[in-house]
Amino acid sequence: MFDRIIIHYSEIGIKGKNRSFFENQLVRRIKQALGEQARVHKRYGRIVCVPEPDADAARISDALRRVPGIAHFSMGCAAEKDLEAIREKAVGMLSEMDFTSFGVKSRRSDKSFPVNSNEINRQVGSSIVLGLDKKVNLTDPDLWLHIELTHDEALLYSTKISGPGGLPVGTSGKAVVSLSGGIDSPVAAWMMMKRGCELVFGHIRNETQFAGGAVGKIENLVATLSRSQRRSKLYIFPFGDIQRHIIAFVPAKERMIIYRRCMMRLLNMLAEKEKAGAIVTGDSLGQVASQTMDNMLCIQAASKRPVLAPLVGLNKEEIITIAERVGTFEDSIQPYPDCCSFMIAPHPDTRARLPDIERFEAAMPQLDELLQACLDGAELRIIDAETPDGAESETKT
Repeated sequence: MFDRIIIHYSEIGIKGKNRSFFENQLVRRIKQALGEQARVHKRYGRIVCVPEPDADAARISDALRRVPGIAHFSMGCAAEKDLEAIREKAVGMLSEMDFTSFGVKSRRSDKSFPVNSNEINRQVGSSIVLGLDKKVNLTDPDLWLHIELTHDEALLYSTKISGPGGLPVGTSGKAVVSLSGGIDSPVAAWMMMKRGCELVFGHIRNETQFAGGAVGKIENLVATLSRSQRRSKLYIFPFGDIQRHIIAFVPAKERMIIYRRCMMRLLNMLAEKEKAGAIVTGDSLGQVASQTMDNMLCIQAASKRPVLAPLVGLNKEEIITIAERVGTFEDSIQPYPDCCSFMIAPHPDTRARLPDIERFEAAMPQLDELLQACLDGAELRIIDAETPDGAESETKT
C-alpha cells in the first residue's frame, strides 16, 4: 500500500524569484483536486502528499492527471533516512510487484546524508537481488526504483505517471473563452489552462434554431474542463435578437463575419465585467471560412483585448487527438450547430475587408443597445467539477 504521493513539476523550477508563487498556487490546486483524500506538503523541488488510509489510488491518479503544473507524479512509500531502513522498505515495496529485472536510481536533496548516491544504489540493489531473487539491468530493466533523499525522509517509487505540465491555473491571469460546443474551443480552453489561465466560459446560444433549447452538452464540456480549475462560471448569451438584426441589414456573404464580430464584442463586455485580460478562441488558421487570415483580422479587430488562439497552427486530426485525451471529444461531437451556421451564404466571403464590414455595421441601428441587452440577459451557471469522493457537486444557476 502506498503511503506517499510524490509530485514533480518542470517549468515552475526555472521561475527564479517568483518560484514560490507558482509552487504555492500548485499546492492550492492539488489540495482542491484531492480534497480530504490526502494532506499536501511543499518540499524543495517537489510536492509530497500523505494519503488517508482509505484513499482510492485510482481516483487520486485520475485527479492529479488533470492538474496543470504537474509534470509527473508517483505512488510510493516513505522510509526513515537510514540506509538499512531504506533497504528494508525497498524490498518490501517491490515484493508486491511483478518484474524480473530492475535498476536503482537515487538522488540526494540532502547532501548531508553520509552515503553517496552510487553507494545507495549498490546496497539497495544488493538487498533486492538477495531478498527477491531479481536481476539487475541498468540498460532496459522492467522497472526502475527511484529513491529521493529529502531533508525529512527517504521517498521510494517506481512508476511515473504523466501530468499536463505547464503552469498552475491562475498564475497567468483570467481569460474569457468562447465555447461554441464543437471540438476546437474546449481544446483551446484546455491548452490555455495549461498556460496558467483561469477561464470564464461564454457560450453564444443559437436561439434562432434552438429556441431556448437545452445546453446540456455545453455544461458537460465545462464540467469536464473544470476538473482542472475545480469551479467555473458559464455565461449563456441569448443571441436571437442580434441574429435577426444582422439578417435584416447584412447581405448573406458578410453575415458570418459580423456574427463573429458581435460575439467578440460580447466576450469583451463579459471580460470587462469579470476583470479578464484576454479572449480565447478555438480558431485554426484556414480550417473554415471564418478562419482565413483576412477574416480573422476583421473579426479580431472588434476586440479591445488580446485574442489568444492556441490551436492556430494545428490541423483537425491533432486537435481531435487532444480532445480525446482531455475527455471532451464525445460531448463535442453531439449535434449542436453554432449560431454562425444560420442563414449565411453557402459560400461566405473568405477575404473580407475591414472597411466594408465596418460600413455594414455602421448602417445597423441600435446594435450597441442589442449587445448590452444580450449581456444583461445572459444566464450565469456555476459548474463545479466532480468531487474527489465521486459525488457530483451541485450546479447552480
